[in-house]
This record gives sequence, structure tokens and C-alpha cells, in this order.
Amino acid sequence: MAALPVFERDIPIYEYRVAGGSGSKFRNGDTLLARITPCLENGKGGLVRNLPDDGQGHGSTEFIVMRAHCKSDEYFAYYLSRLPEFRTFAVHRMSGTSGRQRVNWQSLTEFEFPSIVSHLRESIGSILAALDDKIDLNRRMNETLEAMARTIFKDWFIDFGPTRAKAEGCTPYLSPELWDLFPDALDDEGKPFGWRVSKLSGSFHLTMGQSPPRSTYNNDGKGLPFFQGRTDFGFRYPENRRYCTAPTRTAERDDTLVSVRAPVGDLNMAWEKCCAGRGVAALRHISGSRSFTYYSAWAIQEILRQYEHTGTVFGAINKRQFEALNVVEPPPDIISLFEREVEPLDECIRKNVAECRTLIQTRDLLHPKLISGEIRLRDAEAVVTEVT
Repeated sequence: MAALPVFERDIPIYEYRVAGGSGSKFRNGDTLLARITPCLENGKGGLVRNLPDDGQGHGSTEFIVMRAHCKSDEYFAYYLSRLPEFRTFAVHRMSGTSGRQRVNWQSLTEFEFPSIVSHLRESIGSILAALDDKIDLNRRMNETLEAMARTIFKDWFIDFGPTRAKAEGCTPYLSPELWDLFPDALDDEGKPFGWRVSKLSGSFHLTMGQSPPRSTYNNDGKGLPFFQGRTDFGFRYPENRRYCTAPTRTAERDDTLVSVRAPVGDLNMAWEKCCAGRGVAALRHISGSRSFTYYSAWAIQEILRQYEHTGTVFGAINKRQFEALNVVEPPPDIISLFEREVEPLDECIRKNVAECRTLIQTRDLLHPKLISGEIRLRDAEAVVTEVT
């Protein structure tokens, strides 16, 4: 169940095991639907597409497997399972004891939707799949861009690659402007000569979050987006789920947000000014560099994660502990040039995220209208062409 995404099409992982006992069996092209609370209500499900060699998969007994009668209907069957009316129908037919309620597959066969001829079902599935394909492409592109930026940061500021190469007399692999800025040797502490070790408080501005009164929370978009960790982490830019009309601590656009309660050390960035609740810290280097800040936080993640096993039962790092962490502080001109090199990568990531949000809104707008017949295929195709 943990492998199933929430309101996303593609299932990102699988693993090899010796299959045995009860469980659902499925193949590429099948749709998996969680049947147990709260996974069903939360949107757990996905389209099976990545099994190797068209093999058979084996999974939880808590999946319902939806299989199209013909291959051309596989996308349509998946998007039917994502239809809000279908989900509501399924939830209302759950039974069992509180906290362990389930829906059975027989109940789902009673769901009714407009009769749609085969070629139109295939076209509807293809239109919606084109949007999801572009979303997936953007996300994979962002993974590549972030990996490129991490590689540069690691080489310059963790492995001290340019300095080591210069000390060994290796051929320069950076532009002369960059190469000349790096020292020729490492000092007795193993860092480049002239670079200093600083407490985090001497290199970064740190704002520890504080949750405002619950009476100021809302889901209506009033006030500032509100984040407090846990479900708000795991990706570069968090989605706005809640808002706050009276924030007590705030983070600015492009500040790095760090989870300071378990899971300690998870990262993302503030898309816009937001309310930082308990469990979140906002970080920004004194130079104002957003990229150097983000990858610096990435570099100390393993140190941060050690605090999950100390303190309270929840695992947390407090402000005093956070500010006391040691960080290597390069000269300002090297930080500035790193920002110049990596900023375009991070800006491209931001643009891809913005495009994904537009694509998701478009998909979710077209989805029910296509199946209900409220919008014509020709008009939907024009919309998809425009946004992709």
C-alpha cells in the first residue's frame, strides 16, 4: 500500500519478492484502487505500467484490481477510478468496523456513468494521459536538474574537488574565472586554505516555526499558506493545503524550509511568503542566496537526521542545537559564482513546477467534463495543445 501514490497516475516503485499466499494479482494496464479506510478516501491508487517484461505483479489484499476489457480502454478505466463521483460512490459503500472499513469490488460494479462508444473512450483516456505524461516529464526533468545542482555543490563544497585537483596539478575543469578563485591546497583541517568553519548561526538566518491559534486556520485561501512539517515535505515545493490569517512566524519566498520534527531534515522551498508552523524552520544564507542555502541544507541532512533519536518521543532539533551546527563557509565571491551557475537550474525547476500546477488544474477541470460529455473532444484537445 505504501507504494501507491495519492491522486497520481504512475506507481513509482516495485520490488522483487517470492510471491505467496493471498493478495491481489495484476499486470501492466491494470488500475489499482485502495479499498480500505483511510487510503480510499485519501486517493491511493495508480495505473500499473512499469512491470518488466509484461510480468505479473502481486500486492496487498487491500487493493481492488480494475482491468479493462480491451487494451484501448486501459487509460479510460484508470481515469474513471479517479472520477470524484466514483470515489464518493465507493466511500459510501464501505462497511465494517470503525477504522477498518472496506469497500468490496462487487459494490463498485453498480456505479453508473454515461454510455460512451469505444473510440471516444480511447480518445478521452489519451487526452488525459497526455497531460499526465507532460506532468511526469517535468518532474523527471526536475529530478535531473536537482541532481546536476547537487553534483556541483558536492564537488565544490563537500569534496573540495577544484582545490584537490589544483593541489595535484590536474588539468582545470572549470572556467578560468572559477578555477582561479579556489585555493591551491587544503589546510590541516582538510578544507581549502582561507575557508573557515562557522556556526550555522554565523552564516544563516534561522527562523523556527511557531503554530498560530487553531482558530486562525482555514482551507479557504484566506491569509498566508501554512506549513508545519510531516505531510508538507518530500518534494521541492509544497502544495497549499491550509492557510492562516494570523501567522506568528513567517518564511519568505524561496526560503529553504527544514523539518525540525521527525522526519528531521526533510527539505523543501517556500513558493511564496508563508506561515511557518511548529515543526518547520526557515533558513536563508546571510548572502541571500536561495540556491546555496538549499543545497547547504541538503549537505547537512544526515547530521540533522541524528536528532530524530534524541529529545522527545517525537524526535526534534531545537533552535539552540540547530544554530550550533558547524558549517564550512566559503568566501563570498565563490558563493556568488555558485549562485550564478546553479540559479538557472533552480529557476527552471520552479518554472516546471508552475507548469505542472497548470497542467494538473487543466486535467482536473477536463476530467469530469469529458466523461459527462459536457465538453467536446475537439475543444478539450485544443486546451491540451495550448498547455502542453
